[in-house]
Amino acid sequence: MAVPLDDFCYAYFGRIGKIFLKAYRGLEDAMEAANLRIHPEVYLSIVSFLSIVSTLGFTIYLALTLFLAGSASLFSNPYIVILLGSIPLIVLIVGLSFPKMLASNRISGLKNEIPYASMYLSVMASGGLSPYISLLRLRKTSLLPELKKEIERIQRTVLTSGQDPVSAMAKAAKVMGLREFKELLLGYASTLRTGGDVLHYLYSQTESMFKNLAIRVRAMGQNMALLLEAYTIVAILGALGLYMVFIVSLSFPSFQAFPPEMFFLFAFILLPGSCIAFLYFAETLQISYPVSQWKTYVALAVSVPLGAFLLTQMVLPFYDLNLFNIPIFSETPARIRDFLGLNLGSEAALGLAISMVSFSLPVYILDRHYSEKERGILQGVTSFLRDLVENRKTGLSPEKSIQALSERDYGKFSRHLRMMSTKISWGIPLKKIFADFMNEVKNWPSLVNLYLLIDTIEVGGGTEESLETLAEFAESSRELENERQASLKPLLIVPYMGAALLTLTTVMLLQLFANIQGLGQMLITINTLTQMLITPLILHSFTIGLVAGKIVAGRLSAGFKHAIFLILISLVGVWIGQKGYILPA
Repeated sequence: MAVPLDDFCYAYFGRIGKIFLKAYRGLEDAMEAANLRIHPEVYLSIVSFLSIVSTLGFTIYLALTLFLAGSASLFSNPYIVILLGSIPLIVLIVGLSFPKMLASNRISGLKNEIPYASMYLSVMASGGLSPYISLLRLRKTSLLPELKKEIERIQRTVLTSGQDPVSAMAKAAKVMGLREFKELLLGYASTLRTGGDVLHYLYSQTESMFKNLAIRVRAMGQNMALLLEAYTIVAILGALGLYMVFIVSLSFPSFQAFPPEMFFLFAFILLPGSCIAFLYFAETLQISYPVSQWKTYVALAVSVPLGAFLLTQMVLPFYDLNLFNIPIFSETPARIRDFLGLNLGSEAALGLAISMVSFSLPVYILDRHYSEKERGILQGVTSFLRDLVENRKTGLSPEKSIQALSERDYGKFSRHLRMMSTKISWGIPLKKIFADFMNEVKNWPSLVNLYLLIDTIEVGGGTEESLETLAEFAESSRELENERQASLKPLLIVPYMGAALLTLTTVMLLQLFANIQGLGQMLITINTLTQMLITPLILHSFTIGLVAGKIVAGRLSAGFKHAIFLILISLVGVWIGQKGYILPA
């Protein structure tokens, strides 16, 4: 009979886990905040077991190496020994810090959801529901996933410990350690116990949270500006300086400090690696929504095979990798080079540009389609909610108001509104109508606003006051989104200018060394040097576009548009730089 891993580890390594728990007293709170449903001693016993197993594995490796190859072979590459020896320590450190990292990610997600949850509680309270009952209703939606886990934990505390809901909410707020969460729940508990106006408190708290969210959006714009400037320094100025060093090193035997292999590592490993690092930083610093449009990336199923095929046909043959190639494709870069009047050595760069543009174009088309659609839907939903409030003041029921407004033009949202009106006339439940809308639309603010509307109507809270509250906060959400976009769009000029500067400077420097070739002092021909240096610039422009799109629009898919334009700018820079001088053949 198989024994579960946690039972085995606790039975044989539980004492070590207890020792770690005494030394690491904050682990229990971190695991509670991370919603890890495992006892801290059991978790630490598993970490101890994995650390011991990795230590034994390293010891066995040392013993076998000494026995089979001797000590000389063991220490011939000390870096491998150091790397393997650090694995047990890495396992232990990661195991001990994992709950805190998970809790930090949860807090970051919860911070984005709390203002909308407070808005929900305010609207529900205006309809007569208590905040605890409203939280239990909110548990049924997937739009606020981190808050949903917290609500489940609060409900579990109420059911298992017998605490009243107010005390359970106060306890959850203290454990989570998020200021906004504490203020909302602890303030509600205090207001309720002192007999204060709960509705007024929730409304004022929601207003305060949205003001703080606006401050965060502005601060995020500043952080993104700094991040893009830092990436510009690394990807443009740093790359330009190292390019100059490599040009000199590759050109003259007396200055050859770096071999060609080192340039390959720099151009195709280090620079793309920095792109990945900055994409990660952008993801962690931005305000990300729980629901996003994933259909854009369906285009990758077409673009990846197409880009890979063109890469094998238009790039690899120029590096003497004679795979199976089709002449109509493999000869295209040379024909384009002749048509543009470029110099020998530019073929691989042209082939890579065609491959990267073909790879990016389908994603760009889908991203533009869905982004414009969702932007239009958000504007339509916000205008619809404001008109709904005015119609409600005439005495119409919420359902009748929806049907009356379905004839108005709300842009991209009009089609969905007419469908909702038709389904209401058929007697389809509002929850089912919203579920159908959620399957088609992936704009999170629009989904949250409509969810609040439908849930408000279902509990009988579709009064003028509650709908007015909902409309005001929906308009605040739209203004925040517009402010976010407006603060980040001016940053796009930086990567475009940087890419043009990098390409032009590199090409002009190549022209300078072309004259030296005539004196017979260069180590390699100018054509070979052109191919080595210009081709990675195309890939670098592509990665710069991805980072720029992620930082400015908040979506990686938006970066493919900028990648296409930056590749074209790089090609224009190559053409301008090479047409300025006549290179020797």
